[in-house]
Order: sequence, then C-alpha cells, then structure tokens
Amino acid sequence: MPYRYGAERGIHTFHFIAKGGVILKPSDFQKTIQCQFDCKLKKVVKGIVRNYRKELARRQAKEVSFCELPEIVVEKLIVWDDYESEYTTFDVCGTEIRVLDEELAEALKQLPEQSRNIVLMFFFLDMSDSEIGEKLNINRSTSYRHRRNSLEEIRKQLKEKKTNEE
Repeated sequence: MPYRYGAERGIHTFHFIAKGGVILKPSDFQKTIQCQFDCKLKKVVKGIVRNYRKELARRQAKEVSFCELPEIVVEKLIVWDDYESEYTTFDVCGTEIRVLDEELAEALKQLPEQSRNIVLMFFFLDMSDSEIGEKLNINRSTSYRHRRNSLEEIRKQLKEKKTNEE
C-alpha cells in the first residue's frame, strides 16, 4: 500500500492512499508510532548537534593556527628537499659531507686530499686538531698547520674569483 508523508509547521499528516485514489485516515496506533518516531528523530538530531558543538569547542581549545605559532616552532616543522644537483659531496673517512656553496666546493676541490679532509673534519664534523691528528695518524700541530694553510689557499682562490667576476 503506497503512502505519503507530509509536514507543515510541525503538523504531521500521514495518509494511506488505496487503489482507486481513496484516502484512508491513519489509525491511533499509526499516529502513536509516528509521534514516537518523530520524538526519537529529534533526540538524535539534538545529540548530533551537541556532539558537533563539543568537537568544535575542543578543537578551538587545542588547535592553534600557523599564523599564531612562534617562528621557531614553524621552522622545526619545515622539511627541505635535498637534491644531489644542489650540493657537492665529499667523502671524509667514510662520512659523507655535503657542501652547498659551489664556490667553496670548487675551492676545496683544488686542495690536496689530506688538507681538504682536515678542513672538512674541523668545520663540518666539529673535530678538534687532536682528534683529527688521531684519525689521520698525524701530529696535532701538523693538523693545525695544514688547516691554516688550506684556509689561506681557499681565501686566495675565492678572492681571485671575485676579482675576475668584476
């Protein structure tokens, strides 16, 4: 038996349409079921709205927008992509050292391997002259002398390149 459900300003009508277009009035039992269904539906909708508002309040209390975060926190969230074409890699005693500055990398390539390794160990691996000496089986003073001479050579090369560009 097909039926039609209509509502207008809170007044619900529930009519059964029989074959031949005759409209049948609902019984008291049907009206009771209809009111029970309507009441439960309203409770469910109120619960959903209440839960939604609670969730919004929870998010507002816990979440912070990026514009309100301190810059130091945002910097910790940043991820930079490294591509091999952007840096030069040097292998120093089994450790890979990446140099981003092209001019510095070219100047380091011009140095003898031992001197280059000493400079890279000192500045990139934070090793002292004593630690470098132990690692390369040389004296601490020799490590210092190589590093000082290498830095002077790098400075000269970078200065020459800068004057050639001007």
